Amino acid sequence: MELVELIIDILDKSETPLTQGEILALAEKHEKYAECEKLHSVEVPLSAVARCLSKYSSGSNPVFGIQDEGKAKKSRKHFFLKTKDIPEATVIPESSLHPYLVKFARERFGVYCKTINALKVSKKKDKIGKWTNPDIVGINPTILDLNPLFQKEIEKLGLFSTKVMQFYSFELKLKIDKSNFTECYFQAVSNSAWANFGYLVVGDLDTDQVFLSNLTRLNNGYGIGVIKLNVGNPSKSEIVVSAREREIVDINFMNFLADMNLDFYDFVDTAGKIIKAKRVDADKFDEVMK
Repeated sequence: MELVELIIDILDKSETPLTQGEILALAEKHEKYAECEKLHSVEVPLSAVARCLSKYSSGSNPVFGIQDEGKAKKSRKHFFLKTKDIPEATVIPESSLHPYLVKFARERFGVYCKTINALKVSKKKDKIGKWTNPDIVGINPTILDLNPLFQKEIEKLGLFSTKVMQFYSFELKLKIDKSNFTECYFQAVSNSAWANFGYLVVGDLDTDQVFLSNLTRLNNGYGIGVIKLNVGNPSKSEIVVSAREREIVDINFMNFLADMNLDFYDFVDTAGKIIKAKRVDADKFDEVMK
């Protein structure tokens, strides 16, 4: 018997929310206790219970809900059953989210996106590649929104003026909750430091209000926005927190990325060609799904 199934049965029969210790005590008395291999394969069964509760109380469709008394030094979290439906443990690649973001970014921001292939890093032994290469980059050619008369004038401002071009950086994650939030957020901070707009994009986002309030707090300090993708209908994806615009891109960082990754070099080169041609060659960017 899976541990999560055992905990579901315990909470389903309880009239009140229970602590981790209370759940373990009832599990040890449960008729199916002997069949739960997880509790017998670890040295500290309470740790196994804690990990299971943490795993299934996060995400957009949590199995367990939490009541927290807010004790500062000693945790007094009580858990209750929200649903008996256990999410399928499907393993999908992060890249599967890319087409949905590409569609959303084009419709919402007018952005043309390009996936950056981390395998095209020229410095194969670069150990900080994870914290420098964005997953997807994009441009909004704002110059094309103007009358040709004014296009000639602002073209003089150069490629890196937001009146000419706006640069976007997107960091994608399948799931973000309390366990991996800090690493994911600051990876997005690092990988988006060069762009006018930086976003952390996630397929499954923890909906806990305290957790979501942290997104706003960090946005005030670092400016990274958060997008919750709607895979079923990308057009209805949600901007949980809007990115704060940087008026000036970091040219030195962009130069570093262009030297390190051929895809990024081509991306910036294509942006320059748009200014000269006054049109976008869609073949140079990711295709927008129908």
